[in-house]
Amino acid sequence: MSYRLDPALPVSEALRSVALAELDIAHTSLAAPPDRHKGVHSARKCFKRLRSLLVLARPGMPDPLYVNLNRRVARIGKGLAAARDAHALFDALNVLERNTEPGLGDGPIDAMRGWLRRRRKEAERNLEQSSASQSLEMLLELRPRFASLVVYPDDFTPISKGLEVSYCCARQQFKSAFRSKNPEVLHDWRKGVQRHWRQMQLLTPCWPSELSARAEAARGLSQTLGDDHDIANLMHLATAPTMTFGSPDDISDFLKRCKIRMKALRKDAKIRGQRLFVEKPQPFAGRIHAYWTTTAIGVLKPVEPARQEDNVVAIDDARSDVMSHLNYGGQN
Repeated sequence: MSYRLDPALPVSEALRSVALAELDIAHTSLAAPPDRHKGVHSARKCFKRLRSLLVLARPGMPDPLYVNLNRRVARIGKGLAAARDAHALFDALNVLERNTEPGLGDGPIDAMRGWLRRRRKEAERNLEQSSASQSLEMLLELRPRFASLVVYPDDFTPISKGLEVSYCCARQQFKSAFRSKNPEVLHDWRKGVQRHWRQMQLLTPCWPSELSARAEAARGLSQTLGDDHDIANLMHLATAPTMTFGSPDDISDFLKRCKIRMKALRKDAKIRGQRLFVEKPQPFAGRIHAYWTTTAIGVLKPVEPARQEDNVVAIDDARSDVMSHLNYGGQN
């Protein structure tokens, strides 16, 4: 996968390499995909990965440059959001139906599904007519800016600081999410979890077994929080004053069904979050910094392979040690 920082490269060069690869993927996804919806989904993931990279590198960048790049990437993604969101809500309704008890709140589901299907088709038409081409133009304008991206100092120090700040923010959002009943607070935490997931992907080369496991754990938590957010949006849609998807009793039963599913998701999210964010920010970032520094030194100065005669001597020494141990054990 291209979304990895290379410890063998100067940090600025590694950042540029990843960013340009993501822009290429986004461009290909939007230019001529066999499935427009899949292309939009792929491109939006690229933009989220780019923004996670920028957050990581922010301490080493001039603040106006960070703000400008982050705003431009966000604007492109927002232009594609309507098409993706229409698909996401349609899929969420189907998932809700599968994962909750039949009979409770079934009434509005078919009506909502029909409305979402029409909305999805309209969003796809808008995408074909203007959104995709506008996004491609903005991508071309963005490329030279990422091609000249530099962080100072050109080492892991700003990345370590960016990781600490980002991790600390996600950790605080986790605490706030379960003190507040506002679903938007939980959604903000989801964004922090997504950033952490992608930053762990970027840094995986410094300790693949540990950080790939963290990335996978954060990805799973992000999915759980995404399901929760989709249900909150379905509840908002079902109670919108301009919408009529059933009788008041039907809507009430549907909301109960949503709340049952949401309760299970939030219980799962809390357990996952406690495990993922148990460590304090400074020790966490310091540990990753040490991993990266050690790995970078190892990459730049590879260990010479052992000669065959050295292996023979090592085996003989090991055999002697074992025999000595056995003889000593026999004397007791």
